[in-house]
Amino acid sequence: MTILINLKKIGYILFLTGIFILPSMFFFGAILLLLAGILSSITYKKSYFNDNWNKIFFISGILIILSVLAHIHRPDDYYGAILDSNSSLVGSLNWLPFFWLFWAFQPYIDSKKKRKKTALILVSGTFPVLISGFGQYFFNWTGPLEILNGLVVWYQRPLNHNGLTGLFSNQNYAGAWLSLVWPFSIAFLIEKTNSSLKKFAAISFFLSIGLAAILTNSRNAWASILLSLPLVLSTYNLYWILPIIFISIIITVTLSELFIGDFQETLRTIIPNKMWLEFTQKVETSRLDIFISALKISLLEPIFGLGGASFPILYELQNNVWRGHPHNLFLELAVSYGYPATILIFSSISILLIKSSKFIFIKKNDIQYYSFEKAWWSSIFILLASQSFDVQYFDGRISIMFWLLLAGLKTIIDENIQKT
Repeated sequence: MTILINLKKIGYILFLTGIFILPSMFFFGAILLLLAGILSSITYKKSYFNDNWNKIFFISGILIILSVLAHIHRPDDYYGAILDSNSSLVGSLNWLPFFWLFWAFQPYIDSKKKRKKTALILVSGTFPVLISGFGQYFFNWTGPLEILNGLVVWYQRPLNHNGLTGLFSNQNYAGAWLSLVWPFSIAFLIEKTNSSLKKFAAISFFLSIGLAAILTNSRNAWASILLSLPLVLSTYNLYWILPIIFISIIITVTLSELFIGDFQETLRTIIPNKMWLEFTQKVETSRLDIFISALKISLLEPIFGLGGASFPILYELQNNVWRGHPHNLFLELAVSYGYPATILIFSSISILLIKSSKFIFIKKNDIQYYSFEKAWWSSIFILLASQSFDVQYFDGRISIMFWLLLAGLKTIIDENIQKT
């Protein structure tokens, strides 16, 4: 009994440490979280197959494995000649381990207190991202920098015409991370405290995470930080609508031909070109065109898909233009492993969001008490919504947080059901 208690304590320490260093030292953070998951599996009282959610994700995993086998044994036809089955096997690792981690993470976040602690650790662990990002943006800190023979890599690229990336390889990845942390910084900000130090830290993280997200020049990040405010604050405080209205007016005046003149030019000189040009730059292929092409490609093999990394190959053959992904996670999974697995996974995620929201947003008595729960729900909702227009999921830090946040929704449901 003592051994199990000690293993639980060690696992929890590894879990919190892994969350803290995940954005800055991904390899070590992922290893610690993997070890925490293993210890959780040993000490967890609930069997994996005693939970219906686990059964659904397990079946999804079986469907993905069947798809991989179908790709490996694919006839040497047109697709077999141009697509690599090894990519399908490697790509499955973006999904299969997380169906287990979804269950293994739950003991570490199975109470409101634990989820709040995890959220605060997550916000604190973002500090290196902020420091590196602001150093890159304002002081031209460049890299990338490596230690431990490349096990830890900090991407500090020259900005050129791109936005802030910080410790990430791409501004959209940085924007996705900052967007999922931002709701927790809002909850931290509105939490009542008599500590001046805590209040200063809360204000600092709130402002710096918001600013860094804006400087990424990621339109997904911009939309996410605006959407987070009403989701976390709900209707208890209508001040959240003011920045949304103000920013919308500024964008409209800056872009619309109705306001051509000195005032518009003045605004354009105030707002960095990198930001407002994000809305005006023309692209050869629109997102809608890519979505339609991805849908057509997915229907070529709707049951088992065409395999991991197949979309860019087939898209380039059809359109003579390279695109790394279909900018939609649902279509990406459908193209790679077919619609049965895709529909099962995303319908389950949707049900998790809907069921947990009923327990979180019906609590109308105390915004302070439920602010971190709302932030938790808002974080995964915004992250999932952003995957409808871009795919940052395949950055390991993002995918780990994706399934950790989903696991948190599951524990919120369980905790509230036990109370009734």
